[in-house]
Amino acid sequence: MRRGDPLPPVLLAPGAVSDPRALARFGDLAQVLLPVGPVRTGEPGPVAAGVHGTGVGGVEHASSPGYAVPAALELVRWCASRGLSCVLSVRGRSTGDLAEVVQRVRLSLDADAVAAVEVDLRGAGDQAVLKAMARVREAAPRDLLLLARLSALDPELVPAARAAVAGGAGAVVVCGSVRLGPDRWWSGPSTAAACRAGVRELAEAAGEQRWPGAPLVAAGGVHDIPSARAALSAGADAVQLGTALWADPTLLWRITDDLRRSA
Repeated sequence: MRRGDPLPPVLLAPGAVSDPRALARFGDLAQVLLPVGPVRTGEPGPVAAGVHGTGVGGVEHASSPGYAVPAALELVRWCASRGLSCVLSVRGRSTGDLAEVVQRVRLSLDADAVAAVEVDLRGAGDQAVLKAMARVREAAPRDLLLLARLSALDPELVPAARAAVAGGAGAVVVCGSVRLGPDRWWSGPSTAAACRAGVRELAEAAGEQRWPGAPLVAAGGVHDIPSARAALSAGADAVQLGTALWADPTLLWRITDDLRRSA
């Protein structure tokens, strides 16, 4: 994908599917951008987090730091060998960490399978968002779509989105996860209201020209077709599925088909 291309109606959240290759049992992956990540560099630590089930939702935490780069490259290679595309999700302790992951994947023989890069910047201030996106933009192929993952609960959400676009983001993922502490985030159906509020805030701010505007992805509380439609009604251009797939992986294709028919 290139900046400016229409987003697919449904994306997959990084970390919500322990091995996205397993989704091949449930539907045609040619319709899906598989998530690769979260990806981190260096030694395990408070860099990134996986998602682990706790009832109807999940908690991300630093004790499960996500993919190392070699494991991410293996998954990218698997996608390339089957003509599939993926979204690389990166998290890091510094802008250098983020750029290093993207650069290493870019130099791989299978880099063409990467359709977009999502940069997790939840909790970062606007200046940190700007620097991180700019460094990733330098490391990524020139026209590759970059997505900035921001917290819907950030009181400075509009400045953060403005900084993300200034740094090179072509879309913003509005994440409704609730922060529980350092590197700990709660995800589940109850985050839908927070996610939609963040989407509405950014959509209204774009209309008021308080930031340049960009496609918005609603990430949080999308667990069926009505909640997906509600996110689009709030101003989102696409939705991202995560913990909902634990109960029913086929939901991915049902929501995708419904939103495509409604477009």
